[in-house]
Amino acid sequence: MKLTLRHEWRPRPFRSFLSILDLKTGVHLALYFALFNKVAGVYGLIVMFTGGSAAQLSLYIYSVCGLFAYLWGLKAISSEDPDKSTLTAHIFLLDHLIGTLWTAFFGVDWWIYTPHDGKRVTNSPAQVELATGGAAVGHHPTATTEAQRAASALQLWNQEKALSATVIILGWLLKVYFCLLLYSYSYHLRHDTYRSLPLSKPNQPP
Repeated sequence: MKLTLRHEWRPRPFRSFLSILDLKTGVHLALYFALFNKVAGVYGLIVMFTGGSAAQLSLYIYSVCGLFAYLWGLKAISSEDPDKSTLTAHIFLLDHLIGTLWTAFFGVDWWIYTPHDGKRVTNSPAQVELATGGAAVGHHPTATTEAQRAASALQLWNQEKALSATVIILGWLLKVYFCLLLYSYSYHLRHDTYRSLPLSKPNQPP
């Protein structure tokens, strides 16, 4: 027996981007947002030269692969091809799910297992040199005891962790909205309703 939702209970695809812009324009903005994140991740490859964990390195390599996938997706969206647009939506959703797992992994490590005591963490000789570079050029920070430094670092962490969590949650929800936006765009292309939407700016036929 095939189970289906009643028509009035089925989620309706978006007809525009925030009710002010063409749906395709919103999809482009979503992909540019994703591209910006991937480009930022590419710069993280410097970890190969300054040290870092294997988890960090694998995330940066993944960002490079995602960068090329989204560049392809931009062309697919612009072409208004239903199949390619649907595939782009699948890629965005998969990337969001993988990103969620990575965020959870690093978040748990940072919130629970990382001691916020003000100690500098170094993963390579290069980072050790950077961490001690101030003293090498004659910079002498104010002397503090271990207890004072730990108390100050913990106070700062308690002040900032709520804001950090809020930014992460809002960013996650924004990506969920972008996922729905991409699937709405591909839905209208598959059902040949995109051109009839009030704010649509379809490609002009040759």
